[in-house]
Amino acid sequence: MNEQLEMEDTMMQDAVRYVKEAGALILELMKQPLQIHEKKNQSDLVTIVDVQSEELLRNRIMNDYPSHWILSEETDGCREDSHHLMLQPPSGYGWIIDPVDGTTNFIHKMAHFAISVGIIKDGVPICGVVYNPVTDELYFGRKHGGAFLNGISIQVGQEQELDQALLGTGFPAKEWKTNSIVVEQIAKITGAARDVRIIGSASLDLCLVASGRLTGFWHDGLYPWDVAAGLIIIQEAGGKISNRAGNEFKLSDDTLVASNSYIHQSLLAVLK
Repeated sequence: MNEQLEMEDTMMQDAVRYVKEAGALILELMKQPLQIHEKKNQSDLVTIVDVQSEELLRNRIMNDYPSHWILSEETDGCREDSHHLMLQPPSGYGWIIDPVDGTTNFIHKMAHFAISVGIIKDGVPICGVVYNPVTDELYFGRKHGGAFLNGISIQVGQEQELDQALLGTGFPAKEWKTNSIVVEQIAKITGAARDVRIIGSASLDLCLVASGRLTGFWHDGLYPWDVAAGLIIIQEAGGKISNRAGNEFKLSDDTLVASNSYIHQSLLAVLK
């Protein structure tokens, strides 16, 4: 193993350690009363748990890798700026983190939220770690190194046709309205696929595709921290990911379609 691979292996192990620490912190904070604040509306929320989890992750990364850049949900300003940043991402190694992906689920005590950490090199995802502290399920993937759930190799599902597919999607906060494009998309999918689930944590939903629990997933209005980790996990599990136009997905995109690859073109065709 050369020096670069050794360093990246250490980074992935450290990312696993960081999310485990953040998970333990979250489980402890769950015992206390929550302070809930709105960002843009009643569906776009943040809690002190998000903030403290992010502080822990940032502090660990800055201490261990002071030369690396960090992009995180609660700290780095306007979300739209994150898409612009990823058009020409900083060179070298970077960490893209979501301290609690699925905050609304967390607030309502639904056990479907995660800490998500993606590691990037020169704009390309190379490692991803997604951890649900309630179920103690830890997904990770590394470029050319496979995808795993709690250390066991995972692969996407084998459904060949869209009508065999269980799909996932979600509402961006700004689309939680009666005339939402998501409602139109679900109407198109209804009857074409086996069923649709809206579970509420994009990083975990991508991991459900990677592990074959979902056949596909689509979502508009996502940000780099929602997808940086899940992207590499899906790819290493044998799946496919693109934007809604069918082009190679980039972290600057705000439309995403992920699948087991077999149903990808059929899913794109219905969504278009």
